[in-house]
Amino acid sequence: HAAAAAAARSLVRPAAQRGAAWAGQGLRRHAPLAATASASSSRAMASNAQFEKQLMPEDILHLRAMSMTIMQDPVCELRPEEAQRYVVEHVDPLAELPLWHPTRITTHVTQPFRSRKLAVARYTDLIVERLDNEALLSAFSIDNGFNMQVYFMILHAWLLHQRLVLEGSKAKTLDKELFESCWSLVRNFMWLKKIPEYRFDAELRNVQEYMLGCCVTLDKALERPDILPARLQQVLWANVYSGGVKKDAAALTRLTKYVLRQLGLMLQLDNERFLSGSFVWADFPVPDEPVRRLALPVWREEFSKVRKST
Repeated sequence: HAAAAAAARSLVRPAAQRGAAWAGQGLRRHAPLAATASASSSRAMASNAQFEKQLMPEDILHLRAMSMTIMQDPVCELRPEEAQRYVVEHVDPLAELPLWHPTRITTHVTQPFRSRKLAVARYTDLIVERLDNEALLSAFSIDNGFNMQVYFMILHAWLLHQRLVLEGSKAKTLDKELFESCWSLVRNFMWLKKIPEYRFDAELRNVQEYMLGCCVTLDKALERPDILPARLQQVLWANVYSGGVKKDAAALTRLTKYVLRQLGLMLQLDNERFLSGSFVWADFPVPDEPVRRLALPVWREEFSKVRKST
């Protein structure tokens, strides 16, 4: 687990060097989406290559200055001892039974991948909890529209994905099933939005393309540690906010710091705890002001009802 350990150590380096262990990961192999996903990925890479060509020395200096400013806020970092506060215990009734117990033996035979399914379910619960966190949604100006909700969902899936990639081949299937769980959430959202059947598959592929494009650009942001925070902020501005806010908007800056903090947590969790989903997201301070309670659209209300009833 040397890669993750090196990444964790990078969090306590001087601001100009932070994130060094996040670099060099390259374009990670995300779970298969659809036949059009490769085209989407190519477009995203072409767009990013064009962005790189447009960067002049003065642009690099500006991005470095922006990154330094962002990282001056201590909330961006997570100390190793602090990360332990976010570990939780999940009691498995089956594990408490004797090894010879018929129920335990039967489950082991009939459900050989039970532990992995439990981990995916816990990851999914972690993601949905963020979608239901009104204080955070208000702090980041995430509205209840379909687009922003799905982008906020995939952002957290991407954070989990970063650590799963570091775990190597043993987490490859878990990574794939995490994204499949996300697509199931998207399908449920679309079904509750009453997307016509004749358009459903095409709309789903379209959503997957945009989400994959977002993940690819987030991956690319990790390749330049000296300007990582600033590039991350640019990616969030272009994707989550669709360019609809100022590039120095307070909500955007908060979300950038939030992602850096959660990425630090992902890198520092013990591998057994992480792979079993035995953790919660790191705390993040929000403005001390009334939470904007936006009326949920019908599809979102129905989704919340179904989740609570299961």
